[in-house]
Amino acid sequence: MIGPQLMDVAVGTALIDTVLIAGGALAVTVGAVATTAVLTVRRIRRSPGVTIASLRMRSLTESGPRREVVRLRLQLLQAVDGGRVAVGAADRQLGLPGDAPALFRRIQNEAKVVDQHLRVLETEDDRDALRAALPAMQQRVAELAGLVRQLRTAVAAGLEAASDGAMAELRADVAREVNALRAGQDRLRDRDGLPSTPPWTTKGAIR
Repeated sequence: MIGPQLMDVAVGTALIDTVLIAGGALAVTVGAVATTAVLTVRRIRRSPGVTIASLRMRSLTESGPRREVVRLRLQLLQAVDGGRVAVGAADRQLGLPGDAPALFRRIQNEAKVVDQHLRVLETEDDRDALRAALPAMQQRVAELAGLVRQLRTAVAAGLEAASDGAMAELRADVAREVNALRAGQDRLRDRDGLPSTPPWTTKGAIR
């Protein structure tokens, strides 16, 4: 009788171990999914596109000087996001020699400070104090947007110059290949005893 009892205990222990392992694996899986979901939500919230869309909506619903604060944030973030796209694309394509990437990072850092200041102003309940703070912030946002615009113009000029050089090289390569193909066709015709120019193209061949 002792043998079957010991077997039952062993089977029960194995089942418990299996359940514990399965439960642990499930907990790890759920935890990983939850962590991924939290990180995804945070990434979406930090997305410039999401922030810009939210500010656009708020610029329609806010009123008074607070609406101007929202519009300034929107103007600033749109300028910086446009610069990020332009500088990033050019940097991947050209390597952007010079200080353009470093300069844009400095612009981004300053824009973060200004945006933080504007976010603080959004919570200001004193409209007179808010109106008094607006001129300086308007000037700061305009300056940063102007710097981004200048940098984007320079990057665009660099891309245009690179494209001009690439197009000139491409035209030369195509012309060289076309000439080589024509020369090859002429050699084949000469070898086979065929005229280099088809007879139907000879003037007066068809009356």
